[in-house]
Parts: sequence; structure tokens; C-alpha cells
Amino acid sequence: MAAKNFYEQWLETPNRLQDELEMSRLVAVDKDIPWVSTPHDAKVKLMVANHLGFVTMGSNVLKSEIPVGWHTGKHRHGEESMHILEGEGFSIINGQRFNWHTSSTLQIPFWAEHQHFNTGKVPVTILHGMCFDLEAFLRVARIEQIETCGPNDPSMIAAVPEETSQYYPDGTRAIIHLEQAPTNKEKLPDGESYNPQGAIAATKNQHDFSNYLVVPKNGFRAVSVAITNRWIEPAFHESGRHKHLEAVVYAIDGEGFTDMQGKRIPWQAGDVLYVPPAMWEHQHINENPNSITQIRIGFNIRQWVTSIWPQGFTSTRIYDDEGNPIEAGRIVRKRERSY
Repeated sequence: MAAKNFYEQWLETPNRLQDELEMSRLVAVDKDIPWVSTPHDAKVKLMVANHLGFVTMGSNVLKSEIPVGWHTGKHRHGEESMHILEGEGFSIINGQRFNWHTSSTLQIPFWAEHQHFNTGKVPVTILHGMCFDLEAFLRVARIEQIETCGPNDPSMIAAVPEETSQYYPDGTRAIIHLEQAPTNKEKLPDGESYNPQGAIAATKNQHDFSNYLVVPKNGFRAVSVAITNRWIEPAFHESGRHKHLEAVVYAIDGEGFTDMQGKRIPWQAGDVLYVPPAMWEHQHINENPNSITQIRIGFNIRQWVTSIWPQGFTSTRIYDDEGNPIEAGRIVRKRERSY
């Protein structure tokens, strides 16, 4: 049999890609992923990447820990979005200091030198979103280690100038604290939104309570990755039902499951839920008596795809048999599920 030519292979590509998506891992279970030490981090774990079995659009998710009295290395690379899960300290980004504490979110621009310092009494835990796999695919990945991690030098800490602004010199925002972040309970004038271009159409009633973090209306400029939302789903509640391209959700606390294409995908605090770029219908569900808190990492390659090819890739809310959108609320609807 003659080998297939390039066009015959192209014709088979859509089905091949769908088969690959069906095989993608959907959850990174925190307790199953070992910590490693690197020149930059005393403790770090890679949670989402293509080579780990996640069929991504080039996204990466990491979690790191800075011991008490330590700092990370100093390095620079592609854009990064990071959320402080626990602890307090400060970062120096291109020579500028930014103070942070639990639930602060920072946006680090492309090729900006940065280093993080733990000045608190507990280890600092950080969630990171990056696009190193995408940058490598595009042949533009760059990373440079300038200094290594280690114990803090008290004299050096004392010499670091105090924070003077939450913004970079070019006027874009670097950091937002949770107590500063607007919520979905605030009414905006018609035509205005906290949602970045390409966000899901059901956001208005997607979650019971949500804070907006790294989004344009808050002053941020995110090119490839952004930690956009942090939300709380009350006891016995479920999110709106929707579909979109790639997304990553990290469970800060609680436990629950996601109904994805009729499959039950369980997760708990510390786990990362991965929604592949397959336009699969899904809904996050909390059947427990305690609330859950989650944060979303958005990867902007999805917005680019939506903008150039909206047919079939635009984020969409899902409607019930009566034509009503399935929005966030108490678990009152009964649906047929295969689990």
C-alpha cells in the first residue's frame, strides 16, 4: 500500500486530534506529584504539561514552596501569572518591590527579572501559570537563571526599598490583593465587563460569588496567561453549565466534582482540573455541606483561536429543555448521568 501523501494526512488530522483529546488526563492529583528541588526553587512541582499526559494548547501549571527565611532564585523567562496560596513576603520584578500576602495575585511580564522572598512565619505556597510548552513549540522559549535560591540575608532584605506602587513604570498593573478585587455582585454600566475577550458567555451567572483578578479592567495587560477569577461555590451548589476551549481550575479548598461530557471527574483541595480544548460541556458541582474555593488560569491562545475562527470555538452557555440557561445555583435539577 502506497504511503499517504500530506493532504490525505491532513484530512485525517481532525479525527486524530479528537482521539488524542479523548485520551487526555483531566486531573493533576496534588498528593501524587512529588516535590523536586531546582536552582530556582527549594520545592516545586510541575502539575500540568504536555509530556505529563495533558493534551494542552501549550499551557503549564506549577506549584512552589519557599521555606521560612528563604528566597527563590532570580531568573527571567516568558510571561507568568502567580497566586499566593499561603504566606507573606515580597517580590522584586525588574528592580521594583511588590509586597504580597495570602490571596495576592501577580503578573510578571515577558523577560522580566524576578525573585520572591518569604518574610513570614510559615512556608509560602504559590500557584504559577505559564506557557513554556507553547513558547517551545513556537521556537521562542527562553529562560535564564541569574541567581540561585537560598536563605535570606537580613542586611540585604533591610536594604530593599519599600513598595511605592502596584503598577509597573509603563502604567500596567503588577499585583492585586483579594480585598481589592471587584466581584460579580457589582453592577457595571451597560457595555462594560470585567471579563477579558473570549471569556465564557455565561460568566454573569457562572458562579455564585466570584472575584475578578488579572483582567484588563483592573489595569492588567496579560498576553499569554492570566489568573483571571477566584470564586466560591456554596454548599450544595453547582456552577453554570458551559463549554469553551482550554481552561485550568485549581481547588484552593473543599472537594467536589466536575460533570464533563457525562463523566464524573472528582477533585479536592490542591488538585488541578484540566478542561481540554475540545468544546466539551461541563459543570462544577459541590454536593458537600461546606463551600469550596477555586481559581481559574486562562491561557490567551484560546482567545486568539476564538477571534479568528469563532464558528465552533466561541464560549457558549448551555440551555435546558425549556430553553433556559443552566446557571449557577442550588442543586435542584435532576439530570441523567452515566456515573
